[in-house]
Amino acid sequence: MNIKRRTALASVAGLYALSAFTLASAQSSGPIKVGALIALSGPAAAYGAEERRAIEAVFNQVNAQGGIGGRKIEVVVRDTKTNPTEAARLANQVIADDKVIAIIGATTGSETLAFADVAMRAQVPLFPMVGTPSVTDPEKPYSKWVFRMSVPLSTDLPASMHRMVKDGKKRMAIFSEEDAYGQQGAAMAVELAKKLGVEVVENISAPKTATDLTTQATKIRNANPDAVLLVTASTGSGGAFLRKLQQVGLNVPVYGMAGIVQKQIITSGGTAAEMLIAPALVNPDEAGPLKELFALMKDNGGVDGFGAVLGANAAAGVVAALKSGATTGAQVRDAMEKIGSIKGYAAGPIKYSPTDHDSWGPETLIFVTVRDGKFKNL
Repeated sequence: MNIKRRTALASVAGLYALSAFTLASAQSSGPIKVGALIALSGPAAAYGAEERRAIEAVFNQVNAQGGIGGRKIEVVVRDTKTNPTEAARLANQVIADDKVIAIIGATTGSETLAFADVAMRAQVPLFPMVGTPSVTDPEKPYSKWVFRMSVPLSTDLPASMHRMVKDGKKRMAIFSEEDAYGQQGAAMAVELAKKLGVEVVENISAPKTATDLTTQATKIRNANPDAVLLVTASTGSGGAFLRKLQQVGLNVPVYGMAGIVQKQIITSGGTAAEMLIAPALVNPDEAGPLKELFALMKDNGGVDGFGAVLGANAAAGVVAALKSGATTGAQVRDAMEKIGSIKGYAAGPIKYSPTDHDSWGPETLIFVTVRDGKFKNL
């Protein structure tokens, strides 16, 4: 090989080495990208807007303090429109184009399930803010990549029903939405009712987008229950259902899920919201043990309910993994199972393990009702 050829090859090799060094340097010093697939429009938008504010508040606070080893966290927010098909499309996009190393979201279980397999194959861990049981089903391969950032239905639904029994109720009607959360919750409630000795006198559902719930409310009234179980996390349909029960003349306690405790349920339900009794992760009208959350959100739109708790803790979980040294999706996943209790913004501890990706226990719950347009602790 002559001297000119050797010189040329050495130059090319040098250029490749320089390019590789530049790329590695950019990857180690550039922003850390985290996806946030949130329902900013559609039926779950009441949650999504607050989730976004809380996520951004946590990351902004970390960035203001110097980031993670000098690197800023860049949150890539996308609106899923409360649509599973759109959520799946966006998951592919942020993974392939934006190179996110984790995804916070989705806002609903149906959306999360639509892209759980995609995230698993790309080795991108998910932090869904949902109670839908199947998102952490250990029988599903994707569950190893999913860390629930919400109270699971297996925690708040039994809590609500035990409260119902404690209050002396024996004849229950169930109203649920026709999504993964509602249908899995309704089935769980039927089974638990048998064990608690509660008679299910009606079990009825409606699409998430339904605007007229007269038929459902009338059937429930005619079944003559002494309590209603409301299995939905949608404040829009939940409020509409409460109003309709009031209009058809049924005045019994309505036991809800933690996700319904949002100021929007009072706006949408009006005076009918005073029928509601629900376990909650936060009372938006009383800081209680969540003073750090209220301080975080003071200049970020305040706390309207569930969304602030979920968004803030999801972001705090990602931050904890990154601070432990994780720089890839696989490392974030592994860190979440090993780092122990996460200092977040919940009333109870958040701690994952190789066999538990749910983390939220009954100690995080308080019971509330509505009086004079505000939530009151019971």
